[in-house]
Amino acid sequence: MRFSDLNSRAKKGEVPAGSPVRNAPPECAKKTEEPVKPLDAAIPDFPSGPLSAAAPERPAVPEAHPAPRTGSEADTAPAEPPISRKNRQRKHEAADRAVERPFKELDAQAREIYSRNISLAKELITQADLGYLKNYDSLMRLAELNSGTLSENQSLLSYTRYATPDDYLYAHSANVAVISQAMGLELKLDKSVVNFLGFCALAHDLGMTDYAELARKEGPLTDAEYAEITRHSASGAAKLDRFMDMEPGLRDRAKKVIVQVHERIDAGGYPDRLTNEEIDPLAQIIGIADVYEAMSHPRSWRPAGHPHNVIKHIIDKEGKGFNSKIVKAALEVLSLYPPGSMVALSTGETASVVKVNAGSLTRPTVAVWLDPDGAQVPVRLVDLIEHPLTSIERIVEEKELTTRNPKFAARRELSRWWVDW
Repeated sequence: MRFSDLNSRAKKGEVPAGSPVRNAPPECAKKTEEPVKPLDAAIPDFPSGPLSAAAPERPAVPEAHPAPRTGSEADTAPAEPPISRKNRQRKHEAADRAVERPFKELDAQAREIYSRNISLAKELITQADLGYLKNYDSLMRLAELNSGTLSENQSLLSYTRYATPDDYLYAHSANVAVISQAMGLELKLDKSVVNFLGFCALAHDLGMTDYAELARKEGPLTDAEYAEITRHSASGAAKLDRFMDMEPGLRDRAKKVIVQVHERIDAGGYPDRLTNEEIDPLAQIIGIADVYEAMSHPRSWRPAGHPHNVIKHIIDKEGKGFNSKIVKAALEVLSLYPPGSMVALSTGETASVVKVNAGSLTRPTVAVWLDPDGAQVPVRLVDLIEHPLTSIERIVEEKELTTRNPKFAARRELSRWWVDW
C-alpha cells in the first residue's frame, strides 16, 4: 500500500477531489529501486502472548421481508429489492453512532486519562535516574486503562497532538504509548500484549535523559553528536534493571524492544542495523509511532510538521524502513488527516481534525474555526460521515493560517502546549 494505492481509491470516490493524495505527482506511484522484502506474512509469535486474535464478527442484520401480497396487488406491485451490502453497512454504522456517547463526555474522559499518562511519564522519567523503582505495576495498570479506553473512545488519540513545555520527553513518551497501543489494537494483538507494548513505548526513551543537552540542542546534530546520541537506546534498556517489581523474563523482552525501536527493516537504523524478522515486532510498532510523534511535534531546532505530511512520509517508507502491515495499521489509526490536522473544507471553512472515524481515511470529525473569509466563528463539530456533501479539500499549513488570521494562529500555537492546571 502506497500513495499510488490511495490514488486508485480516490478514483473510486474514497478520497476527496481536493485531497493532496489525489494530486500526488506520478513519481509517487513508481518504484525506482528493488523494494526490500516487507514482512507481510503474519508477525511472528513471542512468549508473552499471541500476536493476533480473530476479530469478532458483527451479527448479521436480519433483512426485512415484506408482507405477502394477494390478488391484483401481487400482480402489479414491483418486488422490493434485497438490502445491498453497502446499505447494510450503513445501517450498522448508523446504529453504532446512535448509541455512541456524546462527544463532550468522550472528550472529558480522554482528557482525564491523557493527564494520567503525562503524570506517570513525568514520574518515570524523573525518577529513573534516582534509584530503584517499584512502579512497574502502576505503569501496566495505566497501559490497561489506555487499551480499554481506546477500544471504545478514539478521542484519546486526539490528545496526542499536545507537547509539554518543560520537557518534550514527557508528552513524547505518553503520546508514543497511546499511538502504539492503538496500533496494537488495530493489529488485533492480545490485550496483554497491547498492555506490555504500552509499557515499552512509555519507557522507550528513558536513555535520552543521559543525552539531554544534545536532545535540546538548537540546531541539527553533527555526525559525531548523532553517533553519540544513538547510544540512548542501550542506555534506556539498561535502566530497566532498576525496576524491582518486574519479572526477569518480561524485563529481558522489554530491553530487546527498547534497544530495537530505531532499527529499520532495510538495515538503515541503529544500533545494530538489523533487518526484517531480526527486529522485534513490538519495536517496529513503537518505531513508527516514535517517528510520527517526533515529526509532528516541535523541537528546539525546527517547527512541527503537518500531521498529514508526516503520515505521507511514513507511507513512503513502507517496505523500505517500515513493515507494510504495521504501516497499514498506523494509517487506519491515524488516517490521512490525523488528529490536530488543520484542513480546508469544501465549504471554504477552516477546521481542525478532532477525531478519526474508524474505517474512513478521509472523513473524520472536525471542529470548524474560521469562515471562508478567515474570520473566527463559534466553534462547531462536524462529523464528515454524517455530512457527505462536505469534504476535506486540502491541508492548511501554519504559514497560511498566520496570513489569514494572525491572532487565531497565535492562540492555536499556544494551545498546543499541555498545561495541566
